[in-house]
Amino acid sequence: MKNPVLPIAVFASLLAGGCASTSAPAVDPARVTETEVAIRAAENAGAAERAPDLLARARTALANARQAASRGDSDAELASLQEAKAFAAAAEARARAEKARAEADRERRQAEELEARTRRLQSEAHP
Repeated sequence: MKNPVLPIAVFASLLAGGCASTSAPAVDPARVTETEVAIRAAENAGAAERAPDLLARARTALANARQAASRGDSDAELASLQEAKAFAAAAEARARAEKARAEADRERRQAEELEARTRRLQSEAHP
């Protein structure tokens, strides 16, 4: 009679080998660096003042990515890095838009003041 343990052992080793080969590869460290650079770009654009909620979400997602990396969960790490990068880009865009809006308002006020002075000078010159 054949030994039934041998086929079970072979099946178990094939199953284990198959599971190991389907694990996700490690995330490229350059992706982490890119995400950190995106967060710094948002900070440099003024996101801490103009888009603090988005900047905080980017930082939280980066922290989640680091935790996932420490667990060896590269799928979760990659997803969190992508999320962090997206929030950082949104924070940078909002900060730049708010800055541009504030500058446009300032320029508009200056133009209105110049127009008012011009009208005043014209009325004084031609009473």
